Amino acid sequence: MRESTFSFWEDTEFNALPGKPLAAADNAYQGQVGEEESWLWEASNGEGTYLNVFFTVCGEEGKARLLLARPGKEIITREVTAPFTAATDRLDVRMAGNHIYQEGNFFRLEWRSGEPGLELEYEPQLPGWQPGHGRINYGEKGNKYLFWTVPVPRARVSGKIVLAGQEESFSGQGYIEHRRYNFPLPQTLGGALLGRYYTDAYTLLWADFWGNLLYSGKHVRALYLARHKEILAATGNLEVQVFEQLTKDNLSYPAELSLQAGTTPLIRLDIKETTALGPRLVTAKGVRGLYCRFKGQLRLATRPEEEVSGLGFMETFTARD
Repeated sequence: MRESTFSFWEDTEFNALPGKPLAAADNAYQGQVGEEESWLWEASNGEGTYLNVFFTVCGEEGKARLLLARPGKEIITREVTAPFTAATDRLDVRMAGNHIYQEGNFFRLEWRSGEPGLELEYEPQLPGWQPGHGRINYGEKGNKYLFWTVPVPRARVSGKIVLAGQEESFSGQGYIEHRRYNFPLPQTLGGALLGRYYTDAYTLLWADFWGNLLYSGKHVRALYLARHKEILAATGNLEVQVFEQLTKDNLSYPAELSLQAGTTPLIRLDIKETTALGPRLVTAKGVRGLYCRFKGQLRLATRPEEEVSGLGFMETFTARD
């Protein structure tokens, strides 16, 4: 039977349904047969250091990748492939001496399979968020699905980095996301762009997933904006315009783009000065892409109009055969 091009737009649980609060078990390993599941932990500080750790599991195999970028230094990446163990009642995944877990209200990251070593604690500053129930349905009756949720939109991060035998303290801000899918992504997905943007007061997150030719390149989008601890918007009414693209390692990424959300007040984010930091893990079901850092200008159509500058990070998400 031919797959319906539009059935998943009608049945999507991504924006059509009201938001559902995330519980600790939602962030845990789900262990569904045929599913790939991953967690991204990100941190940055005012001195320009950026790091992320990506855990992904599929079947009985796990992969983990660390990326560390510092001003004026060569970007460091480390990758391990190993069996894993995971809890199902809360986030607690171990792999080759590395560990991501939730303990009460805190999230902790330990990277111990060689240097750089990490011991970081994430203290959430905002509650977890997902668009609707966090699920995009593809195929007949949604038998193919992709979950995207953000257990930690913004966190205060503290701890230490060990590099070349030297221990350095780390203090900054962070972000954690969780995703799952049960099909080889090139079957339906063309790609995605995921981003987060921060000022002292504002936290803005967005997601833009688009279908491949079978799905007419149709987009599913979501945007979230908070000021301090107040959530101002969570909407799928979002336009994304890419004005210029660049290429690194045969992968393209937006150099300049604009986001505009049809909310009250109107929200607009203009991004420039984008720097590609490096490739992300290539996963079992066909994903590759780049992490990017950018500077942005956030405008809110309040009276008077509010305009602030900040920094952020994007991840391109490209399906591959």
